[in-house]
Amino acid sequence: MDCLSLKKPYIDKIRKGYPWVFAQALITPKQSISPGKLVYIGDGKKKPFAIGYYNEHSKIACRILTLAWKTEINTAFFFDRFSKALQLREQKFNAPYYRLVHSEGDLLPGLIIDRFGDTVVCQTGTAGMENLKPVWLEALQHLLKPKCVIFKDNIPSRLKEDLPIQVSIVLGNPEPIISVFEHDHQFFTSLLEGQKTGWFYDQRANRLWLSPYCKNKTVLDLYTYHGGFGIYAAKAGAKNVTLVDSSALAIQHAKMAASANHLSQCEFINEEVFSLLDQFLAQQKQFEVVIADPPAFVKQLKHQGAGLRGYQKLAKRCAQLVAPKGLLFVASCSHHASNEAFRQAIEMGIHKTGRTFTLLRKGQADSDHPVHPLLPESHYLKALLYQLS
Repeated sequence: MDCLSLKKPYIDKIRKGYPWVFAQALITPKQSISPGKLVYIGDGKKKPFAIGYYNEHSKIACRILTLAWKTEINTAFFFDRFSKALQLREQKFNAPYYRLVHSEGDLLPGLIIDRFGDTVVCQTGTAGMENLKPVWLEALQHLLKPKCVIFKDNIPSRLKEDLPIQVSIVLGNPEPIISVFEHDHQFFTSLLEGQKTGWFYDQRANRLWLSPYCKNKTVLDLYTYHGGFGIYAAKAGAKNVTLVDSSALAIQHAKMAASANHLSQCEFINEEVFSLLDQFLAQQKQFEVVIADPPAFVKQLKHQGAGLRGYQKLAKRCAQLVAPKGLLFVASCSHHASNEAFRQAIEMGIHKTGRTFTLLRKGQADSDHPVHPLLPESHYLKALLYQLS
């Protein structure tokens, strides 16, 4: 393998476990290395101390796989990483419905694997993991023996790696709609048509701790997707739950979840959220709990300002619908918006309504989404619960 040498100021950072090597950290970038090829990372004397994969087309020129530079990156390597990831999940969850691999959080940069019983959905975001597919797929099949494997390689970040956007079935015949189980709740999704990998396990813990606050309350669940927060709220004893999403398919699946969980206090609205908020404000509607879990408003760093203004606008509209002494929950999956910037945007939005408020609780992604200790970007999910005057 080729050896890429780092400039002196960057060597210690990588040795301590930072998983990314940016192009400016390299002494001489290699244009002769094909995208995604495995390389050694070395010091100024080309003495290797890590293994990663390289792509000159990416701002992150190299992603580190291991600091044990004599390791062979083969099926056994991935089987060991997958086994450790599986052990962590099985300690926490009693059913095989979780994120099995969370990229850098599980020391496997560029790879996401979500498990739905005997079906797994994989997502590769880098040329390195794309090249290594035959190797890690063999390890995955050996460990889990899944009946169905789907590649949801349709994320925009693949374009930055010069990779095609595609969805493919590599094993088995996936059902058009499958069940997803969280605690004692049943949901439904389409793994092929659903967003991302089909389900958002990251909000599982937040759905659980928020639900008791909804008992005997009227609840508005915005951006409900397949019913996540709203179904939890209803099952916790909410008086009435209004679930809203712009996707007709999402609403269909949310209705199925309400039926499967024997919930009769749910109503469903297929509508764009900001449009509906304006309608509700004109009608002077109020809810005792308002929940907003929108898609990322800050998809790129250059859009941070506009995205934060979007969160502020959302918080203001939602706060105007919260009944006196009611609750407002807002989440963000934008890793380009820091915890503090997101909180400031939400609180500025509430402040513009003239109401006082108290921050009751903060939330983050569930434990099947481990955070890399040196990579703040992996701590992407933020959730805030406020009580308003």
